[in-house]
Amino acid sequence: YNIKPAGGSRTQTNKMGFFDDLKAAAIEKVKEKVKEELAELGIDLDEDDADEAPEPEPEEIAAEEASSTPAQDDDGGERPVSAWSTPLNVTTSLPPSAPAVASSNYSPSTSFPRPDADTTFNEAVQKLWDLDARLIPNQDYKIDVQSSKYPCNKEDAAEEPLFTYVKPAVFRKRPTFTTFVALLNNYSAYTGEEEDVTEQELQENRAFLNEVMKTAPMKYCHQYCIAKGCTYKGKEISGSESEFKRTLNSIWFELYSRSGRRNMDSSGFEHVFVGEVKNGQVSGFHNWIMFYLEEKRGNVDFRGYIKPKCRGSSTAETNDDDPVLTLQFRWNGVEKFVGTCFIGVTPEFEMALYTMAFLASEEDENVITLDAGGEKFDLNVKCHKYDGNTKVGSCYVEALAHYE
Repeated sequence: YNIKPAGGSRTQTNKMGFFDDLKAAAIEKVKEKVKEELAELGIDLDEDDADEAPEPEPEEIAAEEASSTPAQDDDGGERPVSAWSTPLNVTTSLPPSAPAVASSNYSPSTSFPRPDADTTFNEAVQKLWDLDARLIPNQDYKIDVQSSKYPCNKEDAAEEPLFTYVKPAVFRKRPTFTTFVALLNNYSAYTGEEEDVTEQELQENRAFLNEVMKTAPMKYCHQYCIAKGCTYKGKEISGSESEFKRTLNSIWFELYSRSGRRNMDSSGFEHVFVGEVKNGQVSGFHNWIMFYLEEKRGNVDFRGYIKPKCRGSSTAETNDDDPVLTLQFRWNGVEKFVGTCFIGVTPEFEMALYTMAFLASEEDENVITLDAGGEKFDLNVKCHKYDGNTKVGSCYVEALAHYE
């Protein structure tokens, strides 16, 4: 991995102890960087979240009280239990619902049924969904989808931002969110501009991979790739987490040239989670956290959602708690006519999903049905490989249908 220290020349990194020797001081630097960046956006990580969410309407309170019972939240208080809120204590197969949980940290005592060679990709994706500690809509975050439109419609169908709020505690209490945010400003958006990777940025990559590998979705992803006999660069996926993290680092973070000018100007992570501008259009940019932060900066203009097709006679409506949205937006004035992303999921969920698509799927397209608890989505999980099939070129989902 070629890096350029600040003010220095390129050097070759020693891979021995690549992940294991990350010092506490480096982790603190990551935390301070994120704290400062979010403070510039008016997101105070030291602030109590009590008044962060707008007051719900009386009818919302009545509906919630009628369908919920008390449970403990992150701070020891009570939070409602609903289809979106179930403690993570997986010892048997979970039901096909949408159980968001209070912490994204993986507990070594947590167990789940291991996948085997017969586990289908659809079954594995559903298991990731059931394991994910995603956020609770209208409690941890709130969005306003506003009006629908066709992709060819260039008119702005949304006067307001997509995101109304996201609780600061999400970035303070969840290490995968904190380390993920630290990565988002490490890239130049324009293809053709060579990326310079500093030692600090390299440590941030390592910190992120260390944290996601502590979570249930990524542990399941690892076991799934082993069970399916996946290979990378001609070798079977190792059972060692350290070796798997090296594989993830190569797949997602090693640079390659996307512009064809021999400049090392892109990576899988940059394209999928951060976004790029190529030939006057936005490419990639499939992550809701990046969208939210860029909206806060005033760099993203949400212009409406694209309504997915319904199956049969179903008339499922797009609303403010949908976990999958197809959007149209502008990023720094550059158009993204159609882009689908998950809303409220954790970084580890998407890393696990797209890593499985990259390593375990022989197809560029994988049509699945995701049961999100009361609503279902037919999705096409697309994965395009790059650089001799050794790097992620692009990974994203395409919403084919939404129904009840």
